[in-house]
Amino acid sequence: MGKNLKKTSCDSSTGCCDSEKKENIEVKVANIENCDPSTGCCTPASGLENEAKNKVGIQRRDFMKTMGLGLGSLALMGLSHPLSATGILQEGYQIPINKNLDPDWIQSLYERGVPETYTGKDLVYIGMPVGGICAGQVYLGGDGKLWLWDIFNEQKEGVVDATYYLNGRKVRARDGSNYIVPITQEYPFDQGFAIKIEQGDTKWEKRLDYKGFKDITFKGQYPVGEITYKDKGCPVKVVLKAYSPFIPLDVDASSYPATIMHYTISNTGNATVNCELSGWLENAAFNHSGVKTEIQLKNTIIHNKKSTSLVCEALLDENGSELDFQFEKKRDNGNMCLTLLGDDIAATAQEEYYSEALFPKEQQQKELATEPFGVSLRGGLSKSVTLKPGETKEISFVVSWYFPNLSADGNRFKGRSYSKRFKNAFEVSKDIVQNFKRLHTKTLAFADVFYNKSSLPYWFLNRTFANTSILATETCYLLEDGRFWAWEGIGCCPGTCTHVWHYAQAMGRVFPELERNLREQTDFKVIESNGKVDFRGGRANRDAADGQAGVVLRSYREHQMTADNTFLKTNWKHIKSALQYLIDMDAEDGEANGMIYGEQHNTLDAEWYGNIPVIISLYLAALKAGKEMAIEMNDTIFSKTCKTILKKGEKNIETLYNGEYFVQNEDPEHKDAIGIGTGCYIDQVFGQSWAFQLGLGRLYNKEMIQNSLDALWKYNFVPNMGEFRKSLPEKLAGRPYAIDDDAGLVMCTWPKGGKKDDWEKHWQFGYFNECMTGFEYQAAGHMIWEDKIEEGLTITKAIHDRYHAGKRNPYNEVECSDHYARAMASYGVYLAACGFEYHGPKKQLAFAPKLHPENFEAGFIAAKGWGTYAQIQKKNKQQASIKLVSGSLVIKEISLEIPKVKKPKKVALHLDGKRIKNKYTTNSSKVRLKFKAIEITENAKLTIEIKYS
Repeated sequence: MGKNLKKTSCDSSTGCCDSEKKENIEVKVANIENCDPSTGCCTPASGLENEAKNKVGIQRRDFMKTMGLGLGSLALMGLSHPLSATGILQEGYQIPINKNLDPDWIQSLYERGVPETYTGKDLVYIGMPVGGICAGQVYLGGDGKLWLWDIFNEQKEGVVDATYYLNGRKVRARDGSNYIVPITQEYPFDQGFAIKIEQGDTKWEKRLDYKGFKDITFKGQYPVGEITYKDKGCPVKVVLKAYSPFIPLDVDASSYPATIMHYTISNTGNATVNCELSGWLENAAFNHSGVKTEIQLKNTIIHNKKSTSLVCEALLDENGSELDFQFEKKRDNGNMCLTLLGDDIAATAQEEYYSEALFPKEQQQKELATEPFGVSLRGGLSKSVTLKPGETKEISFVVSWYFPNLSADGNRFKGRSYSKRFKNAFEVSKDIVQNFKRLHTKTLAFADVFYNKSSLPYWFLNRTFANTSILATETCYLLEDGRFWAWEGIGCCPGTCTHVWHYAQAMGRVFPELERNLREQTDFKVIESNGKVDFRGGRANRDAADGQAGVVLRSYREHQMTADNTFLKTNWKHIKSALQYLIDMDAEDGEANGMIYGEQHNTLDAEWYGNIPVIISLYLAALKAGKEMAIEMNDTIFSKTCKTILKKGEKNIETLYNGEYFVQNEDPEHKDAIGIGTGCYIDQVFGQSWAFQLGLGRLYNKEMIQNSLDALWKYNFVPNMGEFRKSLPEKLAGRPYAIDDDAGLVMCTWPKGGKKDDWEKHWQFGYFNECMTGFEYQAAGHMIWEDKIEEGLTITKAIHDRYHAGKRNPYNEVECSDHYARAMASYGVYLAACGFEYHGPKKQLAFAPKLHPENFEAGFIAAKGWGTYAQIQKKNKQQASIKLVSGSLVIKEISLEIPKVKKPKKVALHLDGKRIKNKYTTNSSKVRLKFKAIEITENAKLTIEIKYS
């Protein structure tokens, strides 16, 4: 029997519980090995250890020290988790059957709450990506400082490539080093903002970061980070809204290599104040590779009608040799630009003397300055305003960069796409200035729609959308040839891996153009004549069964997220071929019967054999999607083929059900192969989750699927991963993606026995004992679709608590390196909560809210526009509305869910007050309205009233 859980000390008022013992983290640095995609991602490290290379530039721990956090705190700090665990223990595992969750904590899962904010020590680890998508990685710190600055094409593993030891085990970036020891602010060059305030004879000079203000509050609602600065006795309050333009459905507008720092200054006193807000930038060209004898730094001030810019670049020194230095080819050859919008701007290309805050009015204002590489060259811009009591004024800066010499994955992929749009960083900022009103308004409008025009809990919105920021990290690239390309996590496992990326729902829903790009420029470029899709975009030289099904399912989603049939018509040949490859796999042991049996490489980096529930589940979903696409393409023969196999499969998969959940039917010819056998596996019914998102309905036995989800909750949800990990030998405990008091859903358990000791010789076995957020989100979203709302919310909130800012960076979910793509499965949880279904070409839209349907509102994104959906359920009627905030929406069919006990009597539909004739049908609690196609334009509103008895 497993050991009893350690006692915990709990605070009933907060629901927080402290573990008696933390895991032992030894801070020791070692070298980093590279992933080898040909042998499987993330094999164990081996070889001699040595100290890692020192990072070029400046690494500063002063923020951490100021907040009272030492290195020991880095390793061991953590908020207590609000879950306690007592009850029956599974044999061999310390997983309680009765989760004994705190009732108040459970209640908080459903509550709207207030916007989440952080102060004090909780600011230290925050790093919200605020660069453009696929344009380099810049963090916004909890104090409003821009940091990390991974824009120089370094190509390293993780945000920081340190390695540590946990209980004697090596932990690299891909293993979670930046999870167990979160990084804090570091910056390779000097950049910042400050404010000077005068009120009568009293003057204040404050940097806009932790050095200048003591009272700082961070509110993160990606894509916008909001920081409030105020101090006792200071007559002004400053609010920063930092972001890179982010407009759903508009990749160009959302992929600037730039960050906007929009400051609002308010006079909170009773007398007039004069303020000067300044920003400065140190020349960072050739930051890593510069040579003093070869490079000369140059700063220039450029004045425009609407703005003033400081341009920081580099020239080849007159005594330097282009041939020797290869100036143009260096990865950090480029330039940066600081732009201040407006007029009456003070500017200098170079400071006369160094000061913590650079105010150009105090300096001799130079228009041009040069220095040899190695000498700091820092310039600045400022604007002065006068504020009467209660008055507010806004000042906006743009920080842009231009380092196009990307060389990724062993020089296989080159260049950044922004080099095709702009010639330098100044052109980037100039374009933003020219389009500032639209970019600013639309970005803030989307943040308002998603977070404020919603009835869903703030914590839930933060967690389900935060991972969309992965697109703005060095996980993702838009290459100079126009292709989208990505790692699994930063610097680890190349090729936009199909068996990882098909979990990531955010990109396909927010920027569907990028997923279409992946299908057309990668998957269907490497597809073979038999339909096999190389799961690493030509790098793996083989298929992955789950990723192959994912290509089909994603293709159907991409079709649905368009306004017409162009994508499907263009790519049907390849989609059909990819599905046929799975059908041929199914037929390898005889007739295709919906039960693939042979070798199946999958996302756990191994070949499994036999009938595997997750693969079959995904295959059945792909068959159903294929059937629907074939119908739309008038491909009657293929539609019938899919339907026939699907019918067999939906019955045959029941043979894998053991009375509680689905298990693997192992192939006796491959006894040495790893698998799940009789285990309760996290993805066992994954295909049904996909089917719900695509509006495909029920795939197979409802009772069996729901019982399997119940089993996952019962056997795999661990309220205290620290205790769970301590019950296992360290070599089998898996990577530390959840430690100490963290809670989570582990990958696989064997509650009924049947785990083979022989499996432990496989390095992949450790995966089974891990918590990986992308898998957890997939299961949580499915639970919500199946009305297991408490379980789904609990799993999602457990992840949210693991990534509380007091523990680590809330925006860096780790699995096989930082900002791991699979984590974008979180957006699928959001879709489930909304009950959102959409088919653009068919002009169909559906909502079936799972949380508070009696008074619900949330944002949605369709093919050509985005807005809000709202509904109120009353005793005798349900009122709903769809409002477009941006773009347009063409529909001719809407499906809504009414209370199960009600029957509709009359349905009325109005567009901006004009009645729309409609017919409706009912199926259980679903009401489907059909009408002639209408277009809802920007700011227009469609209302639906369903009277029922």
